[in-house]
Amino acid sequence: METEEWQSAESTKAPFGERVTTWWLTRPWTVRLYLAGGSCMLVSIALFLKTPNSPSSDVATYASCALLASAFLGDAYAWVVARLTHPLMKLATAVFGAIALATATGVARVVVNEATGQQASYFPTSSALLSLLSLVPVIAAMTTILGAIPALLGMAWGFHKLSRSKAAGGQLNVIITLIRGFSAFVILLGASTLSSSNSVIYPAMQWVAAHSAFFFDLQDDDACVPLEGDRVSRINDDLVVIGRLTDSGPQFVRRACALLPETTPLRAQLPGRSSAAPNSASRGPTAP
Repeated sequence: METEEWQSAESTKAPFGERVTTWWLTRPWTVRLYLAGGSCMLVSIALFLKTPNSPSSDVATYASCALLASAFLGDAYAWVVARLTHPLMKLATAVFGAIALATATGVARVVVNEATGQQASYFPTSSALLSLLSLVPVIAAMTTILGAIPALLGMAWGFHKLSRSKAAGGQLNVIITLIRGFSAFVILLGASTLSSSNSVIYPAMQWVAAHSAFFFDLQDDDACVPLEGDRVSRINDDLVVIGRLTDSGPQFVRRACALLPETTPLRAQLPGRSSAAPNSASRGPTAP
């Protein structure tokens, strides 16, 4: 009997690789990303200690940062969505969104002004487009400012749990907590890089602002353009903004161009409408 039970236990015991695969696949996707990102980070540290500034260590570092950031953003999204019905979360989301949109609008006007050398009000389409793109550095700056303290608290809580952890299952949760806190610092580092003055996003936004202003806010007008290919946007009856594509990018200048009366003849009136007294409806009552 004991031999049969031992044989049945051996037959039902799965191989080590299969058990590891089953354990891995039963973990949530964020946990798998955290563990994969942490493993890549350890590999990158080992490669850096062996060969500093090697391409392999850089690739491992970027891969680990991408995995950790994806896992943390997924965790944050699930946490926020699960609490959207709470009144305080609704209020915080509305306030955060209103501040971000208002700030992005101001940043967009500044970028359009710097890219064109003219007032942003002359280019409404470009300003609206840049308002959406400006959300990226604005949210990055707000994340950097508001996220430093929670990240520090999360790491401290993880170390506190690690010092009191005994069970193996609990140690995994502690490891995930520590990796989650480190992932928050990865997000903060990326956000501070995007919001810094040396970020590549600002030259890209200026390029988009200048070209969108030229193609979307200016029109062809043979009466005001000095050269063929120039485009015009009228400011008032006497001034226009002329745009020209140059080797250094679009250029915008103000020029005088008075609005002249048209010589285009009017077409025939619709049949059935009286043309004897065209302004009779606007006249006052006739005196008796």
